[in-house]
Formats: sequence, C-alpha cells, structure tokens
Amino acid sequence: MSDEPPPDAGDGPGPLPRCGRVVLAAVGPGSTTGEASSTWTDAIALGDDRVGLVVADAGDRTVPRAQLRRIVTAALREEHSPARALEALDRCVAGQPAAPPVGGAQCAVLDGAAGTLLWSTAGRPAPLVVGPHGARLLADGDGPPLGGGNGTFLQAEEAVEAGATVVLGPWGVAGLDDLRASAARHHDLGPDHLAAALLSDAMPDTMADAVPALLLARLIPAPLAERLPADPRRLPALRRRLGSWSAQAALSDDARADLQLLLSEAATNSVEHAYRDGPAGEFAYSVQRRGDGGIRVEVQDFGHWRPPPADPGYRGRGLAVIHNLAEEVTLDFDESGTRVAFTVPDDPPPLAQRPAGPGAAQWWATGSGDAR
Repeated sequence: MSDEPPPDAGDGPGPLPRCGRVVLAAVGPGSTTGEASSTWTDAIALGDDRVGLVVADAGDRTVPRAQLRRIVTAALREEHSPARALEALDRCVAGQPAAPPVGGAQCAVLDGAAGTLLWSTAGRPAPLVVGPHGARLLADGDGPPLGGGNGTFLQAEEAVEAGATVVLGPWGVAGLDDLRASAARHHDLGPDHLAAALLSDAMPDTMADAVPALLLARLIPAPLAERLPADPRRLPALRRRLGSWSAQAALSDDARADLQLLLSEAATNSVEHAYRDGPAGEFAYSVQRRGDGGIRVEVQDFGHWRPPPADPGYRGRGLAVIHNLAEEVTLDFDESGTRVAFTVPDDPPPLAQRPAGPGAAQWWATGSGDAR
C-alpha cells in the first residue's frame, strides 16, 4: 500500500490508497490542501494491509482539511490508536472560534491481514458492518462531541470476516433502521455501488443536515490457492470456490466472469494435456487480488504438454482465450512442468474493444517468456 498522501482533489475525496486486502470507496469532501470544511472523509495508508479511516464533522467550525489530515495521520501512525487520533482532532477543533461543541467523528483502523477493526467515535454512533448475515451497528467506542478540547474517547475492537464492508458516515440516531435495512439489501455490492445505494435509499433522512459523506472499506479474502489431483471431476468444486472468493473480493461482474472463464480454461488444460503419456499427476493454482485491483492468477502442472496444432478445432483454444482476454500473460515450460500466469483487470474493457491475440500454436512458440 502506498504511504503517499493524496493530492488536491477539489471538493471530492482524493485518490484512495490501494491495498491488496482492503478495497475502498468514498463519497464527500476529501482532504483538499488548504481548503476549509466542516465535513471531511479520508483513508490513510498505515503500511502493509492496514488503513486508517475517518469521517469527521466539525459542526459550525471550519478547519483546513490538510491540517485535519496531518493531525489524524500523525496520531494513527505514531500511536496506532483511533481514540488518540480523536483526542488530537478534538483539541484542534476546540481551537476554532464557534458555538459550543457539536461536531462528531468516526475513526477506525482496519487491518486486512489480521481481520480486525479498531474504532472510536465522537458524538456519533459507531460504524456499520455489512455482510452476508445482515448489517449491524457496532457497539462501544463512544466519546463526547468534538470541540470540547479535553474529551476522553474510548476504543473498541472486533474481528471482521472476509467479504464484510465497514461503513463510516456522519449519521445521527434518526433513520438508522432504514440505513441498516438498505445496507442489508445491498450487502453483495462492491464498495462503490453500495455507497451509491445507501445515498439513494437511506442517507438523506439519516444524515439530516450534514454534508453527504461516506467511507467504505471491504475486507478482501486471502489469496485462494490449492494443489489438486489432475482429475476433471475436481473442476466443478474449483469453480464453486472461485465463485465464492470472487463475491467476497468485490469484483465487478465483468471481472468475475472473465476470472471464472480463464481459470477454468487454464485448469482444464493442465488436467487434459499435462499427463497424456503417463499416470495422472497434480496441478496447483493461486488467485490473488493485487493492490492495483487486478487479479493475478497462476496455474502450474508437473507434466509434459504436446504443442497444440495450428488448427485446434472446436476444442483446444484455451491458451488463445487466455491470451485474448487477460493481461501480463506468461507461459513457461520445461522438464518440470508448465506454468501459465496472467492478470484479469478489475475493470476489463468490453469484449469488442479488446485486441485479438495470436492463436494457441503461435503463443506456444513464444513460451518461457512474456506472451504479450
């Protein structure tokens, strides 16, 4: 994950950090350099698979967002504590002339590798966790509104399962039932589409007069990897596991369809071609979502293929399909076996816009290197 702060982003959230185990989406004012605002959202890279999340509303007091970001970033990186970050934010807001303290905030740290969420709140309900089992507001981690200058903020921690989405927003108590109901209905959506659904369904009532702001973080599952017998009867179960993993990983519909097709083609090739001249062996595969959103796939067998014919007929076009639909395709083969690796982009272009690649026989001739 990149530790660089996002650049100037106007009135919207700046570019969000990329992380292999956390996918982010944001709606609302970001941390724009030099610009003052009472409502602010941000995601802060904390190294490895950890990300800091904050949605703050300073009430009638406006503070330059860059200043807010520096304060929260320093507290999260130095003390690894959302509660300490809110204490620092409270002191900053207290220094701005305005009415009595009425600001609120949610601050959290999501650790994608450990599957844990730390959070603390100031004058607002806790974050929402959305998953296949419904949507619920977290408990505890409460603190006073921002702006008093000497508040004590509690902190809570909870395990978060892969496929769950953590939602932060400046909501009040009114309308929370509608918010939970909307989140539960749309739990299978990726963060961007879930944010749009929440804003449309429930947020106007729940957020009252606040500036619309949401920050969502989906916990991505660990890489999927197995070593299996090269038996065609194993392939349906592989496809089912891949379907479940893809749903948890918040892939787009197009990326999900491409991934299912291409891994199936690569695995089928290993099963059908690697052990034609001897006893059946094994093959291994791995699927991992990278920090840039792409899905890296590798399939390895330990047998010996025969080069495909120039015209493979109706069947035998798996390598050409992979080459045409995937990116960063490589084919390596030697006496120890054959390895096919490729990347499925998170947002693939329409099929009609994709360039045609070589046939399987031409690609095979370029083996032991980059095939694109």
